[in-house]
Amino acid sequence: MARPSRSERKTELLAAILDYLMDKTLAELSFRSLAEGLGMSSYTLVYHFGSREQLINDIVVSIESRLDRMRNTDVRDIDRDAWRAFLLDSWQWTMAQRNRHLTRLEFEATAQDIVAATPRGTAQEHFRLLHHKTRDWLMVQGIPEEYADTDARLFTSTFYGLQFDFVVMNQPDAATKAFELMLAVFFNNLETRLEAAAQHPAGQQPAAQHPAGPQAGGRQGAA
Repeated sequence: MARPSRSERKTELLAAILDYLMDKTLAELSFRSLAEGLGMSSYTLVYHFGSREQLINDIVVSIESRLDRMRNTDVRDIDRDAWRAFLLDSWQWTMAQRNRHLTRLEFEATAQDIVAATPRGTAQEHFRLLHHKTRDWLMVQGIPEEYADTDARLFTSTFYGLQFDFVVMNQPDAATKAFELMLAVFFNNLETRLEAAAQHPAGQQPAAQHPAGPQAGGRQGAA
């Protein structure tokens, strides 16, 4: 059997490292503790990762790779049903216990990055990614940019907040009910925005439009 390439071996090591971190923090991670936990020499880890900083970075990048699908998605090709399904798939990923701990590590890395001498910046990048993808999708539906941007920021902040809820409280059923309510509010608000846009010519919409609750217009979600 051919010996794995260095990149393949590094991928294998990252998978093992993530398993090792299920009940640990990034703050306590060192080459020595990791080598002891994985039953290998610290030299192997240094060879593949170089430094502790690079090791942490590679761990975070590996966790964040789940966002590649969103990064590569053209929102112009997504209708409402597909957008809803996409969001539900993303949420269901979080609900797995292993992924709860991966999300915990991601939040920890984000908190560290805020005060780091040389921030990675990936937390801000991925917040902007979801915010801008949602904003652009709303604009494709016909929502004016000034409203789409605010609605998308509210959605993104709520999405991350509910992930944090699950990480902290470990109550998947309750968190999922809140997430489903958030989706209902999001799509009902979309309908309310579109109705307002149809009733008022461009540039003459009311100054204040409040997001609709889940009962707005007697609807439950969007078609």
